[in-house]
Amino acid sequence: IVEVSDGIVLLDTLVDEHDDHDEEIGDPHTWTDPNNVIIWVGNIETSLSEADPVNAENYAANAAAYTAKLEEINVWIREQIAQIPVEKRKIVTDHSQLSYYVDEYGLEMAGAIIPGYSSLSEPSAQELAQIEDAIRELGVSTIFVGNTVNVSLSERVADDTGVKLVYFFTGSLSPGDGDAPTYLDYLRYNTNAFVTALK
Repeated sequence: IVEVSDGIVLLDTLVDEHDDHDEEIGDPHTWTDPNNVIIWVGNIETSLSEADPVNAENYAANAAAYTAKLEEINVWIREQIAQIPVEKRKIVTDHSQLSYYVDEYGLEMAGAIIPGYSSLSEPSAQELAQIEDAIRELGVSTIFVGNTVNVSLSERVADDTGVKLVYFFTGSLSPGDGDAPTYLDYLRYNTNAFVTALK
């Protein structure tokens, strides 16, 4: 069932009966928020220093340097998202995968074409019709599609509703000569994709 809350259609409440496990564990895409990665860097540095105390200073220096880069990009992302008018900060994706990013940076997860956090499930014909109706009702202009999933369902919705598809990186980086060869590049690429499409 599509639920409406404060005038916003919550498409990601459409959960396939086989996707209960995904709903129980929550969104696994924790790396979309660099603040989580800052915690990981500290944990890794601690573990390495305990296992190899001779090189503890090196681990601490490397952790501090990378943490500074993560803190810097965290500020940059906030500055970029601030360029999007508040009323346009609605994200629709191919499947639910941006909850950490959206929550941290003041966007709104308006819906997902594939319910739950798995890219393997698929909506029924009735659910797909409800999703398309909600996209029209919300005036959504863009569906953000992860680079690691089959895009056929998103392409169908785009054809039916006239919205455009914008691709972004999800669970993998690009090759070394691509657009997102590092985690920091990944964050920059995705943020630029969201801002360009929404503002």
